[in-house]
Amino acid sequence: MKNCSLNKKCFFYTLGLNRVIISFCILFYANLSIGQQLPFHSQYMFDGYLLNPAYAGTKDYTHVNLSIRNQWTGFPDAPQTMTLSANGKLRDNMAIGGGLFNDQTGPTGRTGLMASYAFHVPFDNSTLSFGLSGMVFQYVLDKTKLTTLEPDDDAMQGELTKQLVPEATFGIHYFADNYYVGFAIPQLIEWKLNVGLYENSNEMKRHYFATAGYIFALSGDFELEPSLLVKATSAAPVQADVNLKVKYQSFLWLGCSYRTQESLIFMLGANKSNVQFGYAYDATLTNIKNYSSGSHEVFIGYRLGVKKGGKAMM
Repeated sequence: MKNCSLNKKCFFYTLGLNRVIISFCILFYANLSIGQQLPFHSQYMFDGYLLNPAYAGTKDYTHVNLSIRNQWTGFPDAPQTMTLSANGKLRDNMAIGGGLFNDQTGPTGRTGLMASYAFHVPFDNSTLSFGLSGMVFQYVLDKTKLTTLEPDDDAMQGELTKQLVPEATFGIHYFADNYYVGFAIPQLIEWKLNVGLYENSNEMKRHYFATAGYIFALSGDFELEPSLLVKATSAAPVQADVNLKVKYQSFLWLGCSYRTQESLIFMLGANKSNVQFGYAYDATLTNIKNYSSGSHEVFIGYRLGVKKGGKAMM
């Protein structure tokens, strides 16, 4: 197909007519989801480093996090993402972070590593952080999972196409004890993948993430935290996540999110000593719900250097 795009989910399976029809559904609804060139995460409010390198070192401890996500459970070759990351203060006004990631969707895959640096500018009751991250990943296209309307299409010759891709993210994050705002630009370089397909069909688009949140202290030991994430790119409509989280004694939390044009998300988790655990279930709102039982995400975190008797906030 002359105009087949490699944006994540835009593919046609060689598994029979029914799945080809389903793939057309994926193609349509993926165009409504701006995050599809980048992996989805539902529990980013517990690890802002997944979105913004300026988040590194904003806590008084080093945070090591593992996130595993299976999207659209039950659908053949649906997206699967795993991320292992760590971030913490290097000095009073400097922080570093890094991680490994693997993201597989149908015929495409990205496996790589990232590293970041953040500089903090303190004010009387707040801090402004600037962050920059760089990454290198291997992009793989498995052409055996693709078919075209032209069986002898030259672009489909061979089985695997691989390419090393450099990318970068810039971010800023302003925060105090009870509120925060941030802005990040992933895929700054807008690297053009050379995977043997058609011109302009495989460009990585620059994205724009804006975040904001406020923490309300309620009666007793409860806290209420509404937050917002807005995602934009030139390739698709603006998408927003509207989130609400309730915490009890920094030990137990419940949350829900509405991702426009995409899903309802339900979350729960707990802290035990320095270990943090979270689970999220995404209930898909698009027609893909007819072929999938939703998405599941597990988050495990470990905090190093928490001061004795101090709070390890989520």
